[in-house]
Amino acid sequence: MDNGASSYRRFLKGDENGLKEIVEMYGNHLMFFINGYVKNLNLAEDIMEDTFMELIVHKHHFREESSFKTYLFKIGRNKALNAIKKNKVMLPLEMEIEDTTKLEDLMIQSEKNKHVHDAMNQINETYAQVIHLLYFEGMSYEEIGKVLRKNHKQVKNLAYRARNSLKEVLEKEG
Repeated sequence: MDNGASSYRRFLKGDENGLKEIVEMYGNHLMFFINGYVKNLNLAEDIMEDTFMELIVHKHHFREESSFKTYLFKIGRNKALNAIKKNKVMLPLEMEIEDTTKLEDLMIQSEKNKHVHDAMNQINETYAQVIHLLYFEGMSYEEIGKVLRKNHKQVKNLAYRARNSLKEVLEKEG
C-alpha cells in the first residue's frame, strides 16, 4: 500500500482525480489530527485545506523518503504549530458542543471508539497524538517519529506511556 503516493504522482502528471482521491482518503483524518493541536474544528478545517494547498503549490517537494501519508501529516502538524504561534491561539479547555458533535459524527463510529476518544481528551496531548497516529492512522513508530520529530526510541516510550495513561483513564471510568 502506497498511502496515496500513486494518487499524488497521478496528480503531478495532470490527473485532477489524483488529488481528489487524496482529499477523500485523508481529509477527515487530517482534520481530526490537526484539531488535536488547535482544539478548534473550524481552524482545523482551514489548516487542513491549507495543507492540501501546499501539495498543489509546492508539487515537487515530496521526495518519497517516507510514506505519502507521513509527509502529508507532517505538513499538517507544521501548519497547525505555525497557526498556534502566529495567531497566539489560546487553546480552549473544552471544544464547543457543535464542534464536538461534528467531530464525533465524522470520526467515531462505535460507542467503544467514542469512549476511547473521550478518554484521549483527558490524557497528555502528546500521548493522545501518538495514540491517534498509531491506532487510528495505522502509522509505524518510524512514521510517527517523522511527523512528531522524535526518534524511534522516543516514540516507542511515548506509545508505552500513552497506552498506560489511556488505560488508567479508561479503568477509572469503568
